[in-house]
Amino acid sequence: MVLIGLFPEQMMIILIVNFAIGLTLSILQIIFSYLPKYKPTQKNGNKAFFSIIVPANNEPPEILLDTLNSLAELNYRNYEVLVIDNNTKEEKIWKPVENYVKMLGDKFHFYHVDSLSGFKAGALNYVMQYIDSQADHLAIVDADYKVNKDFLSIASSYFVDNKIALVQFPQHYRNCIKENMPIADEYGHFFTIFMNMANHFDCVPSTGTVSTYRLKPVREIGGFRGEMLTEDADIGLRLHRSGYKGVYVDCPVGYGLMPYDLESYRKQKWRWSFGNAQSLKTLFSFFGKISMKSWIGFLSHLMAWHNFLFIPFAVLATYSIILYPYISTPVLQMHRNLLYISSLTIFVTIFAKYMLFMSAYNNKEKKFLNSIKAFVVHIGMTLVYSEAWLSCLLKVKSPFLRTNKFISQKMPGIISNSLGEIILGVWFLIGAVEAILWGRKFTVAAYLITSLILLSVIYVYCAIFPTKKYSEEMVEKLREKYKKYLV
Repeated sequence: MVLIGLFPEQMMIILIVNFAIGLTLSILQIIFSYLPKYKPTQKNGNKAFFSIIVPANNEPPEILLDTLNSLAELNYRNYEVLVIDNNTKEEKIWKPVENYVKMLGDKFHFYHVDSLSGFKAGALNYVMQYIDSQADHLAIVDADYKVNKDFLSIASSYFVDNKIALVQFPQHYRNCIKENMPIADEYGHFFTIFMNMANHFDCVPSTGTVSTYRLKPVREIGGFRGEMLTEDADIGLRLHRSGYKGVYVDCPVGYGLMPYDLESYRKQKWRWSFGNAQSLKTLFSFFGKISMKSWIGFLSHLMAWHNFLFIPFAVLATYSIILYPYISTPVLQMHRNLLYISSLTIFVTIFAKYMLFMSAYNNKEKKFLNSIKAFVVHIGMTLVYSEAWLSCLLKVKSPFLRTNKFISQKMPGIISNSLGEIILGVWFLIGAVEAILWGRKFTVAAYLITSLILLSVIYVYCAIFPTKKYSEEMVEKLREKYKKYLV
């Protein structure tokens, strides 16, 4: 913060560059949001052999058994299921799964490994050595996903030629109710806009579950990279670099579970944002090595969970009380300009984000109300989206923050999970009062809007709160359904 006061000219350059990059990406994303719905080519009669991998780490056994039961009921003949449980310490959690797998027949296989490195990617790579020699396709289904019976029948029909190495489906959720729908809608905008765009720009990535691959290309590029928090986005990018294509099919084939509480939700969004920042480094190494159209598409896609508000926030936070009243008159205008550029960056970013949500829900009922709610959920994670990519850039190490599927007896509190947003939100409210005293209306608006952005995390907490109760009821039914297998 002191640097802002000592070197305003240098900070002005940084802010202008930051604003230009954010504005360019915002314009691109808004344009992409109005692309027509893409329908990939489909060919019936493909009887490929699929090896389905179900990675699990400390998953509630009743949920995982339900996933496996749905896989056992697929109306497809040529497939196997490999369940890989890695690093689950308590035997009472993974042992019932192993026993249940034995009952499902020869198609199903279970592996438990302790001290396996490489996060989810490490588990996938480990179990790939046990894939049936007949397999020519790979499918990944997360441990909480209940797939439709026609999952593989549909997936196989989109591998129309040998250049298609990836067929990706949208993520949908089965613990949605009216009260938590804004959370689901916020997830949905990503698939409606960014995945549809990916088809048009030949830059389809994987999104980690209900993902299907041609096995040979995956092996050619060395499988999944264990250092990546979003190994899915990374492998889609590397497959493209190797000359293969992906297609996104806007057809729900499975339903998972949304996080039950704000703590799990923000961990998930941090992982996505940080992991995509890792993939951005890879993308920049591919500049000039893939088509510019695809490169721009990947760039836009990987920025879906990022924003460029950290530096503008820092500038506004610094001038609130600390510096502004003490700046000498000769350099006062430069410092005012810093505030103006920071404020403009915030205004443009928030306006562009809202335009995205409006376009995503343009053809749906109550589009204005629903888009507003989903938009507020999105901006409620602004601090996460602005910090994660910067942490990656500064080479701060981040653990793999898995989404907890066990339902805690006590809901994590809003204060403990959002202390940073609340403190900063109040700080910017104080800054608005100071700006009123300075007589700077433009800056008053910036402080007020920034405060609302940060404090909207409270709405996220309220929107996700009903998920726990509904999910508890759903999981209790699963416990009753599989109780004889859980002992």
